[in-house]
Amino acid sequence: MREAVSFAEQAAALRRRMMPHMLDDEPEGRLKHLEQQYLLLYVSRIDVLRDAYNQLWQRRQRELFRPLRVRLGEVDELEVGHDLGGVQMEFFNLVCQEAMKEESGMFTTDVRSGLSYFRPGSLQPLYMFELLGLLMALAIYNGVTLPISFPKVFYKFLTDGAPKRPSDDGEGGASASLQYLRDAWAAESRSLESLLKEDIPDLEYSFPLEANGLRLAVHFEESDPPTPILSSVTDEKGRSVETMPMLFWPGWKVLRPPQEPGIVTAENKSRYVSEYAWWLTWASVESQWKAVMNGFHRVIDQRSLSIFKPADLKAFVEGSSHLDIAELRKSTQYDGYEAKSKYIQNFWRLVSSWPEEKQKKLLKFVTAAERIPIGGASQLTFVIKKTVVEDLEHLPTSSTCFGTLYLPRYASSEALNEKLSRAIEYGLEGFGTG
Repeated sequence: MREAVSFAEQAAALRRRMMPHMLDDEPEGRLKHLEQQYLLLYVSRIDVLRDAYNQLWQRRQRELFRPLRVRLGEVDELEVGHDLGGVQMEFFNLVCQEAMKEESGMFTTDVRSGLSYFRPGSLQPLYMFELLGLLMALAIYNGVTLPISFPKVFYKFLTDGAPKRPSDDGEGGASASLQYLRDAWAAESRSLESLLKEDIPDLEYSFPLEANGLRLAVHFEESDPPTPILSSVTDEKGRSVETMPMLFWPGWKVLRPPQEPGIVTAENKSRYVSEYAWWLTWASVESQWKAVMNGFHRVIDQRSLSIFKPADLKAFVEGSSHLDIAELRKSTQYDGYEAKSKYIQNFWRLVSSWPEEKQKKLLKFVTAAERIPIGGASQLTFVIKKTVVEDLEHLPTSSTCFGTLYLPRYASSEALNEKLSRAIEYGLEGFGTG
């Protein structure tokens, strides 16, 4: 069995593949100078996406290949990112939280699977999706695991590029299309599998879309590229909307149909199933997808992703949600404490007794990491440093810049449990300044 390659090693391999493109843009002899500089972002917590956009849109492509460093916080208290990457990790956590929250209208999350995907008809401008693609590529390039959960088809399109409209009427093509629906569109997948087994009379050859208070049915002309046509439009109460000839959503310009859609038959149902999968995963959110790819490919081009299969890229980007506390303990470093001391033994006995969710809160408190890299917890920097305080009522603090927990020596295991638990819940993060 092949040993797991560390996240840093895979990121380095990706950077090596990008090196020829860096050289293409840089005069000879300037590459070394380029590597000694940083891509530095000054980002407040108030509007992290807007701040990132304002600083990245004007950057030349070769600047994006510099190691990323982030200064995060309000104007008068910017926290400086250091080589250990804690602030970068916190920055990307905030980016993902902002993009994925319901109010942003960029993504929708399936409550059963927990997987997120583009929201059809999103009113967010397309440049925000382009920014997200750029930031995602920067995270991969700099070896940062992201707290996101996307379905397999997301990574298939990243590695393979935009899919073409299905033309295969055979069941084999339909079954292949359905395999990419089962994780995030389970109900739709089951319905389409049933359709392959038995006919549904008078089923319209169109595809549904609910967005912005409207319910649409869409079909496509036989053209290249495929032209979407509205079959019907109703409001949330099912009342027909007759006065809207065009949708002015970002990336959408759909005219009223010159004809009604056809009917699904035994002869065309396999193609219908394939096209339905294509509609859900690509055509209904094509503009958002293309914007993400435009941003992503500013840093990582299609050829560079050839080292990944979709499942490998997903693991590389998202890491794992499982924390092996024993592995973290083995790789922990100490400053002022000894690994075999009674106090540290008690510390790990206590932490090992916690539920995994609480253990992951401790990890985030110290390192800012919400996910575990594919190489395991040993890939993270986790340091326990002895700190002397005058009053043992003080709680432990942390520096996510350095992955360090500043831990006083409390008089009992009970006090240690109470103080450490409170610190984690309060989120007392003390970023280093140098």
